Amino acid sequence: MHLVVDRIEAGVAVCVCASTGENVIIKADELPQKTKEGDVLTKSADGYVRDEELAKRRLAGLTARMDRLFEKRPG
Repeated sequence: MHLVVDRIEAGVAVCVCASTGENVIIKADELPQKTKEGDVLTKSADGYVRDEELAKRRLAGLTARMDRLFEKRPG
């Protein structure tokens, strides 16, 4: 299960499950160091780990969609 960090506030991270869209609350002290909004987390036996590669692919996909959305069209 992949979780995307939506925001970190009041000692908790509000994450969104990538497969279901459900909100998942994680205590900030359970997060890997330097976790920030937009990071992708995966649960492991040792806790949560950041998935840097998946986060980069996700950001590239979002950037491509934004570029297409705001593309200037003759008209």
